[in-house]
Amino acid sequence: MPDRLCLQGILFALYNDRAWRSPPLEPGVGSGQSCWRRLDRWQKKSPADNNRQAICGTTKCTKDPTITDDSCDEFPFAGAYESGALNGVDHGKDCAQVTAVKKGSGTGLPTVRPTVAVIGTPSGNEKCVRGHIPGPLNSDLGGAYGNFVISARLTDDALRLQIAS
Repeated sequence: MPDRLCLQGILFALYNDRAWRSPPLEPGVGSGQSCWRRLDRWQKKSPADNNRQAICGTTKCTKDPTITDDSCDEFPFAGAYESGALNGVDHGKDCAQVTAVKKGSGTGLPTVRPTVAVIGTPSGNEKCVRGHIPGPLNSDLGGAYGNFVISARLTDDALRLQIAS
């Protein structure tokens, strides 16, 4: 059942104070149990969280001591259908590896670490990239991405990512 119909059913049940085990909520919405199960799934760990754990989980990424407050980041984003974990990667070691490169000084992290460098020799067939990024920079960029998801009203479990050169 499409997420939108489940959401309609969930809202209908809550607004009308209906029991979940009642007959179908309204035509085309499906059963109350279907809506309840979807709500339950949404309340559990999100697919993006699962994708992120596959690539950057605490047992899957060793911090780089040369990067202050090193944090792991992945591309494509954990919330994208193209994320490594949604495409068969179960450990970040199987991604191409990059690290943030320090180029300047100061407090503005995008200015201090404006580029990334490849670690090792990737084959070019990797389904993802895993990077060592300073935590505050990762948080700032992740926050901007999260705000975009909200402002664009992306409601699917994941989004499609298309890169144009």
